[in-house]
Amino acid sequence: MISTIIAALAALSLEEVSTALSPDDAREDLQTLYAGLAEAEADLFAQTPRTVFETRFSELRARYDAPVPVDQLHADLQAFAALARHAHTRIEGLNPGWAAYQAESGPVFPLEIRIEDGEVIVAASAADDIRPGDRILALNGDTNPLWLERITRHVSAETIDLAYAMIAGGDPYFVWLGLGPHHQFDITVERAGETHDLTVPAVALDAWYERETGDAGFSLTGREARTISDTITYLRPGDFYNIEAETAEAVYDPLALAAYTDWVDDIFLSAIETGTTDLILDLRDNGGGDVSWSNPVVAWFADRPFNFASDFRIRVSEQTTASNQARLDTYPPGEGGASATMAELFEQAPIGDIVSFRMPDADPRPGPRFEGRVHVLVNRNSFSNAVTTAALIQDYGFGCICGEPTRDMATTYGAMEHFTLPNSGFRVGYPKAHIIRPNGDEEPHPLAPDVILPVPVLRGSEDVTLNALIAHIDAT
Repeated sequence: MISTIIAALAALSLEEVSTALSPDDAREDLQTLYAGLAEAEADLFAQTPRTVFETRFSELRARYDAPVPVDQLHADLQAFAALARHAHTRIEGLNPGWAAYQAESGPVFPLEIRIEDGEVIVAASAADDIRPGDRILALNGDTNPLWLERITRHVSAETIDLAYAMIAGGDPYFVWLGLGPHHQFDITVERAGETHDLTVPAVALDAWYERETGDAGFSLTGREARTISDTITYLRPGDFYNIEAETAEAVYDPLALAAYTDWVDDIFLSAIETGTTDLILDLRDNGGGDVSWSNPVVAWFADRPFNFASDFRIRVSEQTTASNQARLDTYPPGEGGASATMAELFEQAPIGDIVSFRMPDADPRPGPRFEGRVHVLVNRNSFSNAVTTAALIQDYGFGCICGEPTRDMATTYGAMEHFTLPNSGFRVGYPKAHIIRPNGDEEPHPLAPDVILPVPVLRGSEDVTLNALIAHIDAT
């Protein structure tokens, strides 16, 4: 997620954005958003009562009595969608006003922060008077709970800890979105037990990228495989999709998947040939992806058929049927996999029904298979399919989960579909399904490791967590 947000910030288009919608058009988009989510989400009101949505809907509708700037509408609708407290309920993309702000060289927040147990810790700084490790106590006269709430109200997340994990690395954007543009910031920090009230200037985005990071820390981006010792092999598969894709169509390209699967196979064959007894599967900082990319890894050490969900409960709706059909239309005739099966299911079920869709089990390799111990590393930046993959490994007993509790959910609302608002053209993402983890636990919750390892809030050059796992393996 960190790398995803930074990449989005760096790759923003500076195309001109429409300026405003009429009050009627804005109200129509609001109505379409609310009705669409209520009809199509697996359960829009699972965590937030309908009355909360109704109140906010009425407030926004009454406010739209004059032309509505498109950036304000995007912010309003994103905050409205985020009321669901589902990570997959959202207005896709960054606020359209952000590109224009950057084109004008608008100044941005000069700090990168991490939030841990209520403490706001400076991870990196482009401000002369503030250092990594300083604790922020207040910003522009507001205590941390106040200004953090203004930022996270725009973040779709099941929990506040997940929201904090999702904004990490995107500080310039989220502070601009939640607090508005500022040329300077009044910041109260604590350092070595002393409190300092400071006024620091905002910086250009280029300066933020070039900020003083001290020890830049080790990276978990990309894919890596290596031998740690005579008996330990390390595998970081990276996000479960084509990470080199340059277009949306190439994200799940079959040829890229085949090359990736060959790479995975070579790693496991080499591990078996060299006598590896312990495999470290690193899913930290993994943004997730598709099971077609994660299953080839699990199949090497699974000892029976497996599935990432014990139940996959879909709400049938016109929006989901249309979105599924649009995807199905991209396949050659007679193909379509799960989308084709879903289309048949939707034809037989009334609109509004919840239907159970059984995803086909994945099979273990016929042989050879890796017979050693598997240790799976997760952290707060393990998201989506990285979490469900770790959860199935835990629930089937295929391996031991190590690290820190995830912020994303093991049982969750997911399987995104989309519909488009008629006037703004904003693309709305929503979870069509309630996905129950393999052990049958129906309550949304993070994944709890079997072995808790130290995870420093600020990352240095040494991978403390990996070293702790290696020591744990050697001792057991």
